[in-house]
This record gives sequence, C-alpha cells and structure tokens, in this order.
Amino acid sequence: INGVWPKKETTMKHLPVIPESEFKQRREALQARMAEAGVDLLVVNSNDRSTHGHGNIRYLTDFATHFEPSCCLIPRSGESVLVLGPESEALAEITAKIEHIYVAEEYTHPEEEYPCSTMYSLKEIIKKTEHTREGEIRKIGIIGEEFMDPAIGAALKKNYELVSADTMMIDVRSTKSEAEIKVIEYTYKIAGAGLKAALGAIKEGVTEYEVAAEIEYAMRKMGSEGVGIDTMVASGVANSRPIIARTTFRRIKPKEIIHLSIIPKYQGYHAAIGRPVSIGDPGASVVEAAELTVLAQDEMIANLRPGVLGREVENLSRVVMARKGFVLPYIALHSVGVLEFEPPIFFSKNDRKLEENMIVSVDVPCFLNPWGGFRIEDGYRVTKDGAVPLLDSVQRGLIVLD
Repeated sequence: INGVWPKKETTMKHLPVIPESEFKQRREALQARMAEAGVDLLVVNSNDRSTHGHGNIRYLTDFATHFEPSCCLIPRSGESVLVLGPESEALAEITAKIEHIYVAEEYTHPEEEYPCSTMYSLKEIIKKTEHTREGEIRKIGIIGEEFMDPAIGAALKKNYELVSADTMMIDVRSTKSEAEIKVIEYTYKIAGAGLKAALGAIKEGVTEYEVAAEIEYAMRKMGSEGVGIDTMVASGVANSRPIIARTTFRRIKPKEIIHLSIIPKYQGYHAAIGRPVSIGDPGASVVEAAELTVLAQDEMIANLRPGVLGREVENLSRVVMARKGFVLPYIALHSVGVLEFEPPIFFSKNDRKLEENMIVSVDVPCFLNPWGGFRIEDGYRVTKDGAVPLLDSVQRGLIVLD
C-alpha cells in the first residue's frame, strides 16, 4: 500500500499486554551493557525452533519468528534494526515494535524468487547501522549463536571481531517488569483453564488426543496463541514413563497414571503446570511418589527469596526425593518467560542468586519409573517476602477422579 502498512487491530483491550515502549527500553538496557563491554554492535538471533528459537527476537521486538530466521541488530547507540526474510516482511510491518526493518539475502530460500521485496546483504545492513552511531563497527557481540546459520557466522568473522554476549541477554531477562508479570499471571490462568478442561474430559475410554483437544480449545478461547511445548496427555506405564511424553490415540483406563503437562503461550510468554491424574486409586507406588514430590516442592517454595543461591534451593528437592531412592532426571528450578525453560536455570554450577521479581518454575520430575512417571510443576514470583504462587486455586499433587 505504497509502502505504508496499516497497524493490526486488536480486540484485547481488557487483557494484559506488553506496552510498545517497553521493547525499546529492553534494547536500551542491552546498549548500556554494550558500552561496558566495549561491543559496537549486537547481533541477536532467532529461528522458528518451537521451544527455544523464537525467544530473543520476541523479547526485543514482539515479532514472532516463523518459517524464516531473523536477527536484531543493536548498535551501541542509536536505533535498532530487525533483519528477516522476505516472506516475514509484511507480518513484521504490523507486529514488530522496532525502528527499522530490512530483508536480508542470507535469509531467503535458495530456490525461491521474491520480486516484491527489496533485499540487502547482511553486511550492507550492518553498514547502515553505522549511520546511527559514532564510529566504525569493529567488535560484534553474538547472542543466540546456536540459532544463526554457520555460514553467516563465518562471513561475519571475516570482517569483524566476534564475542559471545549471551550473558547480557540473560541479565536483562532474568527479572520481570510489572507488565511482564501481569502477562505471565494471565498465562497461568490460561493454563489453569486448560487443566480444568482436562479434568472434565478425562473418562474411561476417552483417548489422550481427545483430552489434549479439550485442553487446547479451552486455552485458545482465553487468548492462547498456541503452546510452548506440545501438550502432554500420557496414560499408562509406557506412555507416562518418558520425560517428554507423546500424546496418542491410546484410550484411558481406570486406576492408571495419567501425566499432564500444560504449557500455553500468550503474548509470547509461557506458563507451565504439570500434574499426575488417575481415575480411581492408581496404587501405592504412585501415591507415595506423588506425596514425596509435593514435599520436595514445598522445600523449594519455602526457600524462594531474594539473595539465596538458586542451585541450593534446587538441591533441596533432590535431597527429599533421594529419601525414597528417586533421582531427578533434570533441573527442578528454572526461570519462565518468553521461553518455558529459560535462563537462569539453577543447575549445580550456576552461582546466580534469586532476585525479586524473578518468575520461576518449581518443576519436580518423577519419571523413568517401573510404574510410569509424572511431573508436578507450578510457577512462582519471587518477592522480598517469599514466593507468591501464580496458580493457587488448583490442587497440587495427585488428582484422583471418581
């Protein structure tokens, strides 16, 4: 339309969103860290990998990377640039909150032609950013190198000094603004609606797929834009045993474990809840494991406060689970935001302390057992007075249906 694109209309005035001004503030926060590190330009990368690839660009621009990769160029001073492929351009024009958008030749499909787009090489686009700052670009910080085509990295290395800058992004994203907290709180309400729908749908003879459909339908009606990780409805020993379960056409039977993991995405942000469910008594082994898992959660929750080493809080769950011989197959405490499982992840070598307004998932896994498996997972906000649950109206532990 003569180069002038209409802005997308919205009917979500009653729901929380991230204000447009906050995206610019996030880029400015990175610019402050660039000056300290002597970095002239950041190249922040995303791709459409469903669980992790999209997060960086969504956080900085609100653009949801899909089908083609993208990057954000942030000079030490001046205006930032969103770089993407030609098929994403029109979508970016109406959704991205950023000063400039360019299409890069490197992000095109090699067997396609795009007569409607003006394209530049990535090197040409980087040169354009020099006009928005003082001095020549020499040192480039790379964020999300794993999402960048190796050929692009090799080309940049020929012309610039490259350094890893992932810690800058982790520092900026580790605590949440009030707008982010409101969005995440609502996302947990969406997750709660999904769990309620699941409990209403679980009946003898119903397939796992049918339960998953009810979960996702309930969440879509509340504004979910999809899921961060595929909805998991896994029943019986074989299906529930793996850490990453696959929903199938298996029909649910009484007195067996049903593992639910529900991870909606709203405005780019995630919530994650996990529950074991059964129709009738699933047996002493499952009941005992579920009770122990809740105790492990309780130990962690009681110690979620600013200034405490996150890895020490995480280890409390391991101590509790070890009382009955259970070994946690992954880390039980991590941050939640534009990724469902995002840094900081409080593993044994991470010395990061908890901070006020971190959003964390207390996620105690109990998988790979002879009788199957499950996770009990809930989200919490770290405050100066301790942990505040983001979903306090849903029963923790094993849910037994009549």
